[in-house]
Amino acid sequence: MERSVWIHVPVGQQAGGAWIDDILRRRAEEADLVGKGRVAGELPRQRVEVVRAQDTEAEVNELYFRRGWTDGLPIVAPTVAKVRDMLRFSPESAGVVVGELDPLRGQATVEKIAVNAVMAGCRSEYFPVVLAAVLGIADPAFNLRGVQTTDENVTPLLVISGPLARELGINFGIGALGPGWQANATIGRALRLIMNNIGGGWPGITSLAGIGQPGRYTLCVAEHDQASPWPLLHTESGLSPASSAVTLLRAECSINVTGELDDVASVMASAASAFSVMHGGCVGVLLAPATAAKLHAQGRTKSDIARHLFEHGRIPIEQWKKLWLRREIAPDYGLPAWVEEAEARGLPIPVVERAEDIVVFVAGGDAPIPQHVYFPTWGFPACRVVVPINLPRDWEGLRRGE
Repeated sequence: MERSVWIHVPVGQQAGGAWIDDILRRRAEEADLVGKGRVAGELPRQRVEVVRAQDTEAEVNELYFRRGWTDGLPIVAPTVAKVRDMLRFSPESAGVVVGELDPLRGQATVEKIAVNAVMAGCRSEYFPVVLAAVLGIADPAFNLRGVQTTDENVTPLLVISGPLARELGINFGIGALGPGWQANATIGRALRLIMNNIGGGWPGITSLAGIGQPGRYTLCVAEHDQASPWPLLHTESGLSPASSAVTLLRAECSINVTGELDDVASVMASAASAFSVMHGGCVGVLLAPATAAKLHAQGRTKSDIARHLFEHGRIPIEQWKKLWLRREIAPDYGLPAWVEEAEARGLPIPVVERAEDIVVFVAGGDAPIPQHVYFPTWGFPACRVVVPINLPRDWEGLRRGE
């Protein structure tokens, strides 16, 4: 028997009213692209639409996939009821514009963000984190236009810190960057759907990343509050330890490093860091809890560790000169002044301009073999955007189901 379901349209509009998908369709036609471009723009010009089918969930998934509104994985149908429930956990009303998202300047209203969060499979209580993440990518310092349109494979890295991470079950321990964790998976996925559906970051049309990376599905982790012997990221930015925040970095990829601090430095001093040498930016270093405890016992602070990595994680000058970016791109594009200075003196090349551009945090399991992660970066300016997570006034009652 056929059933009916009312669902929200997830795509954005510009301030003047133009639909993002119409712009994408024109660009696809101009470039003679097929696939997603063939169905772009085939949408109702309204907030909600009705779908009728025997299996409405399957029908919505097929419809949204053909329209280019998914990431290729199945989505949760954004029914009116599910979106309404998501919005109950918002500190802002549905019509508030959180920001305009590049490259197509889509208006990220709270309601549109909620629609995409539902599609990603987020629990309603995750919504304040998603809102903070959207505020972060909308910050000009994040350079969302560059992230969305570059031919490199950069993606947002979300690091959640503060008590809310533990309350919501955002994984900071063993397997934190892997599968199996609903909060990590769906919060990061929601941000990607928002970037695509509201910002217009469609692969092959506006997003020109040559190969992409798995982190473009989701790249979200929490700081291990109990295992970190140092201040958490949000407190370093001046926020209260009792508050919670999202720190956003731009990650070209994630590289596992097993060993000690000098092993991390050796990975930094490789071609993996070529883009931060070319453009600048902030790189991320996730340290295993056991290593963090050992370094802290030696009296070393985060600043000490960043300084050590800055001094020892440098690309040897001869190796740097052989890199493709240095030989083929730098002569026309140019190099930062700090790189030119090191070259002129025949010194190893720092991978970032300052030690402060190395963002150190603790996460992961207390494994017998310490496993760290290096997140090389792409783009400019140096980016470390910290956004407080604001909760609705009746947060505790909502969490109790009242």
